[in-house]
Amino acid sequence: MVTKPYIIGKRKINRIADQDKIAAYCMIAPTIISFVVFLYIPFFNALQISLYQYNGLGPLTAYVGIHNYLKVLGDPRALKSLINTIELMIISFISIPLGFILAYILFLGVKGKKIFSAALFIPYLISMVVVGCIWRIIYDPTIGPLNQILTKMGLEKYALPWLSKPETSLLAISVTWIWRSTPFNMLILYANIIKMPPDIIEAAEIDGTNTTQKLIHIILPYLATSFNVLFMLAVTNALRLFDLVWVMTKGGPGGASDVVTSYIYTKAFTNLDFGGGTAASVILMIIMIVIMIIKNGIQKRTEQ
Repeated sequence: MVTKPYIIGKRKINRIADQDKIAAYCMIAPTIISFVVFLYIPFFNALQISLYQYNGLGPLTAYVGIHNYLKVLGDPRALKSLINTIELMIISFISIPLGFILAYILFLGVKGKKIFSAALFIPYLISMVVVGCIWRIIYDPTIGPLNQILTKMGLEKYALPWLSKPETSLLAISVTWIWRSTPFNMLILYANIIKMPPDIIEAAEIDGTNTTQKLIHIILPYLATSFNVLFMLAVTNALRLFDLVWVMTKGGPGGASDVVTSYIYTKAFTNLDFGGGTAASVILMIIMIVIMIIKNGIQKRTEQ
């Protein structure tokens, strides 16, 4: 037979558990409300706009269904912007090994390491808009230091209008993007190298491993997770990149340096085709979701 004190104790425990649940819900409520107001409502609103022919003024009246999506998918400039984004993404991967080289140099030790590391990290501290303005001046065909240096070195044929030439505009932006993102990769990798347990290095030294063997068989495998994270950040950052491209070229000349984000901006705010621009942004979001799903699938397989 169940005693009365046991029943009272059980009820008290359940009441305390319910109070804890209420307190937990109250604490996460602001986050949930923020997600609903600033993420989910705008998202569903964007889905609605993408199904209409809309110039940004007045109510939504001209329903066109998936026509905006078909129009974007059949637009040569949209395809060009996607190809440019992929090219920029692939080129930006160079910043990861560059960041590792700098991080490894700091790990080995150099004179004035603090000043050296601070100077290397400065590009990442500068606003992206300011970075774009600085490099526009560097690439300027008349007053830019790059062409002046090339001319003084007797390489006049390589002194080009970098940002106004279709063949070089995207490459010039890519170099700037690498310069901007390398310090961040360096910082992340260096922070993980110095967190490596010293026992591992000491055991390797006792076994007679040299510097190259320690690098290949110990340090690089230890940083595998960091490399995976930086790889995904490079992908997502390239897909979201807008301000640097817009400041430097506005997607020109003739769409030669257009990326997906600048294409969306031009379509929506320059051409006043908010339906098509929103449809393009939804397609971009789907691409990012697919990439993340693939990445998570590959990561799970490698961990097994």
